[in-house]
Amino acid sequence: MQDYLDKTKKYFNEKLIPFWEARAIDPKYGGFQTNYDEKGERTEVTEKSFLAQCRAIFTISHTLRLGFNWKGGHEALKQGVNFLSEYYLDKEYDGYYWIVDEDGTVTDDTKIIYGFSFLIYGLSEYALLTGDQKAKDEAIRVFNLLQEKVADPEFGGYYEHFDRQFNLKKSRGDISSHKSLDVHMHLMEAFTTLYELTGQARHRQALEDVIELIFDKMVHPETGTGISMFKPDWTPIANVELDTVWGRDRFDEDGKSTDMTSYGHNIELAWLYMHALDILKIPHEKHLDRVLPIFEHTYLRGVDWEYGGLFVEGVRNGDPTEKTKEFWQQAEGMVGFLDGYLLTGEEKYLQAFKNIHDFVFTKVINWDLGEWLALTEQNGNVIWDYMGTSWKVFYHTVRGTSLVIKKLEKILNK
Repeated sequence: MQDYLDKTKKYFNEKLIPFWEARAIDPKYGGFQTNYDEKGERTEVTEKSFLAQCRAIFTISHTLRLGFNWKGGHEALKQGVNFLSEYYLDKEYDGYYWIVDEDGTVTDDTKIIYGFSFLIYGLSEYALLTGDQKAKDEAIRVFNLLQEKVADPEFGGYYEHFDRQFNLKKSRGDISSHKSLDVHMHLMEAFTTLYELTGQARHRQALEDVIELIFDKMVHPETGTGISMFKPDWTPIANVELDTVWGRDRFDEDGKSTDMTSYGHNIELAWLYMHALDILKIPHEKHLDRVLPIFEHTYLRGVDWEYGGLFVEGVRNGDPTEKTKEFWQQAEGMVGFLDGYLLTGEEKYLQAFKNIHDFVFTKVINWDLGEWLALTEQNGNVIWDYMGTSWKVFYHTVRGTSLVIKKLEKILNK
């Protein structure tokens, strides 16, 4: 385990962080630029997604708060926060735009709550790092905005897609509106960090409410696996591609069955929930019934014991159906299985971690540059070789690697 720690620290400090130290800031227009090809050079894409800006603010803040070095990190954060308020904040109708061009020109003025969750997450982490009062105030204000304009008073949870004026927007063709595990899981992590920042009772209550909603409505009771998408009343529906630009996710034409589950989202949910319990000061042992089924299902169904790594998705009571390996599932799998080992002491979870770590370090990392490949075949052959887009930012890779280091240190200290 010391070898895994040493190897990960060396890679993180000498390869991954330097790649983004040199590239994350847009020196011409400000904000963060994450569109880089397989050679680490800027692509012709000029857009900047709201999601990328918020995730960059979170990730650099989180890295510094954990005690790692990021050259010029504080200056990068300050200009990134300023770029957000200057170009994304809708001065007329409130909220934040979804996509702007590199110079700040708005190209998509819809209000997407996926992005708002990362705004709260990023500003809260930044305020925890720096003590910046304006960032704290804005994180609280946006939280209040969600309660006022986005929360569903009838069925609970939060709607996700709105037009510029905060009118509920049709999700796609036959779907008037929807709710998803993805967005509510990210709201959980956002509310966790907001509550860590403020200690306010209403932020704690919102965190507890979204946790209960997730495990009551969005997690399959027998297998502990996530259900992706729902009608407003929490009736599960096929996971379909939405009209709003939403990264590089891949969808079946008729939507993915409600029996499909994402191994990466499941294990990410488990460790994020355990972190939320830590901030709430609730012992993990009180909720083993929620996390142990997730660890077990991911271990049994999601890990590729032939080639290594974590599969994308599969049937909850069956086999994997998407055997490719995407970068972010590998990051979340490593963190999650280390938490599973710390929680249970079961050696098999340590073996699952090693399996994914070995796959990442031999097949996924572009060692010439330092960032991870986006997608590989089951055996590790490259499918998508670019280093970054407006949607593949360094959030999963940097956060995941930093937490692997911290959790390995914790294991070794024990």
